[in-house]
Amino acid sequence: MKHLDDEQLSLMALGEPALTPAEADHLAFCSECSGTLAALERTVRAATVDPARVELATPGPRNWAAIHQALGLSPDQAEDPLSRQGAAGSTTTTAGSATPVTPPTPLRPRTEGTAAGSAGEAGSAGSGSPRTGAGARRWVAMAAAAGIVVGAAAVWAGYNVLGQGPQAGPSPSPTAPQPVVIAQAPLQPLASYTSTGKALVEELPDGTRQLVVQLSDGQISGFREVWVISPDLSKLVSLGVLDGEPGVFALPAGLDLAEYPIVDVSNEPFDGNPAHSSDSIARGELAAEN
Repeated sequence: MKHLDDEQLSLMALGEPALTPAEADHLAFCSECSGTLAALERTVRAATVDPARVELATPGPRNWAAIHQALGLSPDQAEDPLSRQGAAGSTTTTAGSATPVTPPTPLRPRTEGTAAGSAGEAGSAGSGSPRTGAGARRWVAMAAAAGIVVGAAAVWAGYNVLGQGPQAGPSPSPTAPQPVVIAQAPLQPLASYTSTGKALVEELPDGTRQLVVQLSDGQISGFREVWVISPDLSKLVSLGVLDGEPGVFALPAGLDLAEYPIVDVSNEPFDGNPAHSSDSIARGELAAEN
């Protein structure tokens, strides 16, 4: 089976039940897909941290210098926008005299209803907000383009400077009906083999059935073929060659699994003989799901 795509793994990281049982089985055995999912889940956890519990610091000039260099900006943009913003808002004029204003403090989550302590501060609160938002918006956009702002802390800094919080996304579309597992069997190694796995019988929404077989790799001399066999091993039906992980085989409508409950994977030589080689790699008996 091919690897899961990014959209499926992203939905799983967000808590959506986006996988079929066969895909879930693949995820359990595939280190590449499970590693990608774990990384996405860490990103989701970081991006959804409560901003009220995080104390954020104003980015320093060296951050902007790195962004400026990475983007190849012109020399007239070399000065940190937040430094220019601080310089522009450092004094206010009242009746012809300059009144010092306290330098900006590190960014903290927005608190509504805080009264300004002086006329200068009131002016800053009333008219400085658009300037603050524009400067910070440009800073965050540049940082994102350069790939230098890393992690959820920078994301929440952008939210707080711009006065924006996370927006609710659109409701997910209804998921399609999923196959139902109606029987399964653990596959145990035979003879000198060590491969293990499992077989699942799934009923699809249209009423058809399929056998899903997963078997760990092992040394064989030929190719792997999947069979269902009667309990006394006197009758058997070939379902096909197992050449993927997992292998999915359509079950004929008239095939009664009560008569063929044994799932067998054989090592078949390239001899052109369609009969069972009598060399089984692994085998298990199907049991109905309660």
